[in-house]
This record gives sequence, structure tokens and C-alpha cells, in this order.
Amino acid sequence: MEINRKPLKIVVYSMIGILWAVSMVYVLRPRHEETFASPLSGAKSGVSPMSEWMGLYMGDRKIGYDYEEMLPSKGGFVFRTRMFMRIMLLGREKDITTIADSTTDGDYSLQSIDFSLKTSAMRIAASGRVKDNILSVDLKGPGGETNQQIHLNGPVLSSDGIVMRIVKDGFSRSEYTFHIFDPTIQQELPVYVKVVGKEPRTIMNSPVDTFKLEVNIKDMKETMWVTPQGETVEEISPLGFKAVLEPKTIALTKGWNNEPVDLISSTAIRAAGVQVTYPTDAKYMEAYLSGISSKEPLQSFGFQKVQGNLVTIQTPQNTGTYQLPYKGEKDVHGLSVRQELLSSSLINSDNPDIIGTEKSIINGETDARKAVELINQWVYSHVKDSFTVALPRSIDLLKNPEGDCKAHTILFTALARAAGIPTKMAMGVVLMSDGYFYYHAWPLVYLNGWVPVDPTFGEFPADATHIILASGDLTNWMDMLGVVGRLKINIMRASP
Repeated sequence: MEINRKPLKIVVYSMIGILWAVSMVYVLRPRHEETFASPLSGAKSGVSPMSEWMGLYMGDRKIGYDYEEMLPSKGGFVFRTRMFMRIMLLGREKDITTIADSTTDGDYSLQSIDFSLKTSAMRIAASGRVKDNILSVDLKGPGGETNQQIHLNGPVLSSDGIVMRIVKDGFSRSEYTFHIFDPTIQQELPVYVKVVGKEPRTIMNSPVDTFKLEVNIKDMKETMWVTPQGETVEEISPLGFKAVLEPKTIALTKGWNNEPVDLISSTAIRAAGVQVTYPTDAKYMEAYLSGISSKEPLQSFGFQKVQGNLVTIQTPQNTGTYQLPYKGEKDVHGLSVRQELLSSSLINSDNPDIIGTEKSIINGETDARKAVELINQWVYSHVKDSFTVALPRSIDLLKNPEGDCKAHTILFTALARAAGIPTKMAMGVVLMSDGYFYYHAWPLVYLNGWVPVDPTFGEFPADATHIILASGDLTNWMDMLGVVGRLKINIMRASP
């Protein structure tokens, strides 16, 4: 049976949403401008309270504003951030609001965090406390509240405190390595900072003495300029994002007359080489990828083979099967697949509601391949297409079944794991009929070999224009951030 791909706009709801959300986390950090009196200002920290307004831009067009403040508190600091952003997604205007509060000790190591993100489709919240290098996080959404215990490798900084830690050190080193906790993906991340040197900047028509810093997170590079006191005056982040110090009146009012930036169109990759008119029909494709560094190696699977930067994808024609649940511990290459059956903060495969839904979908089916078909068709039909900035939990999607490719992939993965089918998530790009590759996410199921599935488009197996750049679970979502804006794709061959 031929399965027609959904309209182009569904790819708007692609993995670029989380790429965008994560990118913006790092461009927002509190520092400067309106010093004010505070009931906490009497604390003996040696650092005065600070606050600032920043305008948020993509290129030369305004997309939002950000208010941030840092307050000394007993034994440490309080950081508060309020951000609003308006963007366009192939003609659909979206408003996003985030609120983040964190407390640190005197060395800016994280002690607690409260984070919320709200769009028209969903509101999620996370709050956590650190004790003995364990971060206990409560996650809240439409599906209720869950708790996750995250074992940290040691003290982690608040992302807000990175610059202030360097200020405390007096900019005495050329390079720094820190670890932070990112609430958008519930993950500890290494951060590498290079102090390039002193560089004067002009902000609000006034000269400012600054240090230029280069920040690297998961191969995502950001440049920022900070004063010797730690006041950030400008940041430039991937995808052309920029934050600039502005007075409150300008941050809130100036520059909103232009149409919002269309994020998806600006990150789409024009395919070069052979033209593929009907990507859904493609069963074989060879493509040469450039713009990928040696730190971002392409991944090989049975259906996706890599030789240098040449990728060959052949849609599996004869998939295997087995009786549910899967009882093996290793795949055909001797690698463990047990982790692809586990529950996690997003993939709530041991939740009674997820288990009950899975059982009603497969209705006693014990053949793994047939169960995959049933789950794929159910998610394709059941989840309403909508833009999701954050990564929703699978239990949230049961209560509020709408979202983009991330939502389809997360819910499918939870249901398949609940049925006893090893499943992991793939992140990469997919070709659409307009001749562009768009960032996308889809599941891989183990059927005596990994097989790509696409519940966003209802494809099983997925067509050969799906190029995997990263795979795994939540910890792998950011592995492909570094290629955004650099990736180029030349299709060498394609056939149905």
C-alpha cells in the first residue's frame, strides 16, 4: 500500500524546534545594566546586584526580548530570567515564553533550578535540587508529575554563572572547562570557553571595554563580549541568533514592525545534484555530505552505509521479526540493545497509561513486525500536527496528543518499548518534494536488525531520503547541533 507523505508544513514541526530551543538557552544569561537596591543586597558576596534587558535578533530582525537579573543571597546567588520570543514557521506565527530561576553557591555551582516553557500547544515545567552530586528533578506537564534522579559527575555550574566564574578567576587563563545542567533536555553538558582577549565594542552608541569569549557546547560555537565585571553586552549564537544589550523601552518596543523570522525556511538545506521528484518513493539514495567535521562522524547501520562523507541508504525490504517481547540482550553485531527497552524521563514506557494504550493498540499481537505497523499507524493517525519547542514526555502526549516529529517519535518509542520492542531515536534530515532537506526526527526499531520508521509521515520502513546524523536517546539529541548552518548535501544517485 502506498503511503502519501503529509504536506510540507509538517516538516516545519521538525527537530529544528529543539535545536532552536537549545540554542536560545545559551544566548540568554543575566548580567548588566540597571543596578538596583534589593532586600538581598546586604549579603556579603562582594558582587553587586545586576540586571539587564536584551533584544533578541536573528540576523537584523527582532524576534524577542529577555530580562535577567542576578541577586546576591545568603552564601551564593539567585539568577532570574524571563524571555519572550515570536517566530514564524512556514507561515505559522508562534509565541514562546520561558521562565528560569536558579540558585547557586558562592562559586556559582548549581543548587536549585525552576524552569518553565509555554507555547500555545503545551506548558512544561521542571524544578530540581542538588544534594551530594545528585540532581532530583520534578517534571510537570499535562500527563502529571514525575521525578528523575540525575547523577552528576561533580559540581555543575548554573549556565547563568559561567561568565561570573571566569570573572572571579580574573580572566587569568586562556581556556576554561565547566559542566552545566541544561533544563530543556535534562542533561549535564561540558562547556569549553576560550578567552580570546580584550576587544572594544560599541553598544548603544557608547564605547565599551570587553573581553571576547568563544564558548563551545556540543560543537555549537557561540561568541560573546563581556566587561571585566562580567556584564555581557553582546552574544552571537548559531543559526544567526544574537542578543544585544538594550534599554528596556527599546527591548520591549523597537523593531517589532517586521514580519517574524521563518526559522524552518532559514535552516532548510537545498539539495544539489540529482533531482528527486517523489522522495516518498525513494528506496535507494547516494549522497555526499559536506560541512561535517571529524568530531561529528556519520553513523552506519545495515540500511545506511558510510564511506567518508558518502552516505548510501537502502530502505530495508525484508525485515525480520520475533515473538514479543524481545528476549535477547544483543543485536546481530553483539552490541547490547537492553537500554533501548528502558524507561526514561521522556520515554515513560513503564507508565501504566502507556502500557494500557500499547496493549489496546496491538490487541494481543505477538509478532514484532506486525506490532510495529500497528503502533506506527496509530501514532500517525492519533497525534495532531503542531509545533512543539521543547521535548514533551510520552505521558504528556497521551493527555495532549499533538506535536511535531519529536512528539511522534517520543510517543512511538514509549509505546514500542512498552510492547517489548527495542527502539531508539534517530535525528537527521529528510528530503521533501520542494527539493530541500529539513531537520527531522524518527524512530529506529530492532527487528533482527535496525529498521527506520517514520510515524510523522506514516512510513514503515521509512524511505531512503532519511539521513541519520545522530541516534540514541535523550543524551544524543544535541550531537548534531554543530552541523546546523554548515551542512550541504549533494545527491549522487536515487531510485525507487
